Amino acid sequence: MTTVRSIETMSRAMQHAHRYHAWVFSSFRAYLRPGATLEVGSGHGRYTRLLAPLAEEVIVSDIDPVAVESIRQELAGLSNVRFLVMEGIVPERVGRPVQNIVLVNILEHIEKDADFIAGCRKVLAPDGVLVIFAPAFPCLYGPMDAQAGHFRRYSRAGLRALLETQGLRVERLRYFNAVGFFGWLVNKWLGSGVNAPLTNAQVSLYDKLVPMLKHVDHVLPFVGQSLLAVALPSR
Repeated sequence: MTTVRSIETMSRAMQHAHRYHAWVFSSFRAYLRPGATLEVGSGHGRYTRLLAPLAEEVIVSDIDPVAVESIRQELAGLSNVRFLVMEGIVPERVGRPVQNIVLVNILEHIEKDADFIAGCRKVLAPDGVLVIFAPAFPCLYGPMDAQAGHFRRYSRAGLRALLETQGLRVERLRYFNAVGFFGWLVNKWLGSGVNAPLTNAQVSLYDKLVPMLKHVDHVLPFVGQSLLAVALPSR
């Protein structure tokens, strides 16, 4: 059984961080293939809304039936979205090979991440792509990670090894959000909580400054709050 920690413990301000989410989506949009997309853990559907116009079908899955019903209501106007209550990846429930699997801030919540990636590999089409967006640098792990239900943060080498041992070839692997690295480090030192006033204020201010701060990634490519990985099935 795959253990998943709660994903409903993020900063409340993140729900309204529209510039940040648009930036995240732009980081992997170009890698997506035509066809079906499996999105695990859609949250409030912010990325589903961006994925739906690009896909033949978006399959949204979550372990929590209440979360799935909430997402269904949030996305009632999208006709090409299918909803699944599913623990891990069950090929029979997915029902078809998919060209894209998108995991945005999901993998760190899964205790047996290797088993989960193996399940992704089973449903990924031969020409498909797996996109992973996950927290970086184990040294940053602190109170906010524990409160948010993170089992871990990933190193570049660790994430690469995880993917390669499950029959995937890493096409792209880079850090994302250099400024956020230092913000998370400060919050670790301060012991800030996920929904502490300081945390929410930081998120709100950062979102306003995204158009400028995102360019720091070009100057400091060796650090980041997150990792973006794009992987393909090994031939």
